[in-house]
Amino acid sequence: MNILQIRYFLTVAKCLSISEAADQLYISQPSLSRQISSIEQEIDCQLFIRGSRGLKLTPAGTVLLEEFKKLYDSYNGAVAKALNSRQGYTETLRIGVLDGTTVGDIFSDVLQYFSEYYPTIDIQMQYFDYKEIVERLYDGRLDVAFTLYFEICYRNNLCHRIIEKSCDHVVVHKNHPLANFDGKVSLSDFKDDTFIMVSPENSERTYATIVDACNRQGFMPKIRFTPTLLSQMLWVQSGMGVCVFDSRNTLRTNPVVRFLDIDAIDDPSLTLVWHQDNKSRARELFEEALFSNLKQNSLLNSDVTI
Repeated sequence: MNILQIRYFLTVAKCLSISEAADQLYISQPSLSRQISSIEQEIDCQLFIRGSRGLKLTPAGTVLLEEFKKLYDSYNGAVAKALNSRQGYTETLRIGVLDGTTVGDIFSDVLQYFSEYYPTIDIQMQYFDYKEIVERLYDGRLDVAFTLYFEICYRNNLCHRIIEKSCDHVVVHKNHPLANFDGKVSLSDFKDDTFIMVSPENSERTYATIVDACNRQGFMPKIRFTPTLLSQMLWVQSGMGVCVFDSRNTLRTNPVVRFLDIDAIDDPSLTLVWHQDNKSRARELFEEALFSNLKQNSLLNSDVTI
């Protein structure tokens, strides 16, 4: 038995479907079936029960799955360490994250992976506002960043991959009259409120998008500008107005405010972005590891393609 056959078995055990596993492995179904049969013959043990609803692991197959996972991970780790030693990576990977955005669940495993297999890559991670993330991507002070799609989709020379399709919400203080409304609200429900927004100098797209959406609903919003996202979040927590945030904003778990559902104003999807001229191998490794981990742990939305 070789490492390729182990990979075949792990993929079939994950999919519990020969056809789906064959598609992922880019081989034919008959060829994959022969490989699985070959493994079963070699160890003289049935690994799958084949029924009308697909495959099911036998007790022996379940044991082998756990052990093969360890073996396969160990193999890939050894290869990564060897490549790291051979290629001598000593790069610095500078990662930017949009202020107020929850991303720990997205790439904590990836950071651990880099720490173990690429210890000579120095990862530096900082939070920035809309404007500074874009500026740093353009001037090379950031290699890659996590930000929102609407803020970068129209900019030249930036490459991106969407991580998660997220939603807009109107965020209000818990004492707001609509705080406990169970349903979808509209912007016109808040025509008498003050909208807290970051200044157009920080994010022109945010200001223009929300004002246009309010105008379409027949009113011009009263606006209080703040210089940063963090100050915007503080004003809303203080009950000084309402704002529009995406579902990844860290206030989502704050008991002082409520996130109310609303029809999409723009596309706030969480997005990985980098400048097209950034050829950092560390950045490429991070992107590959991130999306591989997301796919493996089923953290990618079904409508996000990789």
